[in-house]
Amino acid sequence: MDTFRPALMALIMFSLSMHASADTFRVRSLKTLDIDYAKPEAQSVELGYNDALAVLFKDKALFLRAIEVEIKIPQEMIAWRNSMAYGVYNLIKPLPESTVIDYQGERLDVQTLPSRLTFVLQIPLIAQHGLKEGPYSSLVPSIHKPLSGPLLFRLFPVMKGLPDNIESLTFPVKVKPLLTDEGGFLLDVAFPSPDKLPVTVRIDEKPYDQFTGMHILGTGTHHLSIVSEHYRNEVRVFTIEQGKITRLAVPLKDTAPRLLLTAPENARILIDGQPVSQTREPIIMESGEHTILFQIGDYEIARTIDVEKGKDYTVSMLIDIQITESY
Repeated sequence: MDTFRPALMALIMFSLSMHASADTFRVRSLKTLDIDYAKPEAQSVELGYNDALAVLFKDKALFLRAIEVEIKIPQEMIAWRNSMAYGVYNLIKPLPESTVIDYQGERLDVQTLPSRLTFVLQIPLIAQHGLKEGPYSSLVPSIHKPLSGPLLFRLFPVMKGLPDNIESLTFPVKVKPLLTDEGGFLLDVAFPSPDKLPVTVRIDEKPYDQFTGMHILGTGTHHLSIVSEHYRNEVRVFTIEQGKITRLAVPLKDTAPRLLLTAPENARILIDGQPVSQTREPIIMESGEHTILFQIGDYEIARTIDVEKGKDYTVSMLIDIQITESY
């Protein structure tokens, strides 16, 4: 029997590979897990010898490159080599539900479970996944596209003569998403008036035309610039974290020059002969030359300033006391 089993197993696997891409199968029970890039922690379930797990994807599977499935194989099964197999399927019909046991799906991979206590299977979700098989992990040769629907992983026997307690054995399974080295960026540009005049937005010196939607960027530091003839130029530095969405609000300012005045409380201030009150808020100015006069009692001092469009100015009246020594 031991010499016959490998040959029979090879024949079974060859037969499976020669079938049409759509398989019909029945499971004893089905469980479901939701995969979300915002929750990259591993999730655990327990499967029986003929159970299935449906992996459901949220938010269009943003930032996901693969799903990693870790299976703990019961000690009792180690002696029963090539008796159990796993299958990975997509395009599942009907949609997975706990009350449904009969399904049809397109087979992505079918293999026997290895003779070891822990087995790791990686299922790619994008073409440029960068994953490779290793001594302790296997890679599904096909890609599952999350937009096509759920992914289904199942265990099933392929040989007779399983352990007597096979009905009660459990296979602990951990499922976790593997993220791309990317994050999302949302830019909120606040215009000073309802009329949104044209602006040019660049990220890392590259045009960013759709600045009202989310942009996918690599992790790390990025540079943002907003340039316009109608508003003041704005420059920001921001950081993108893996699997997270960064939001940046940039309020635009018009190009009218602004003047901030500071002086002692009892000072009187005149701009071009017109008195102004002291406030902590800048004064909107017109471009050109202006004369600013400070008065405290009989003392006064005047300065002329040439105000340019798109610039801010601060004019301060300072009163100082100097002490000198003489011998």
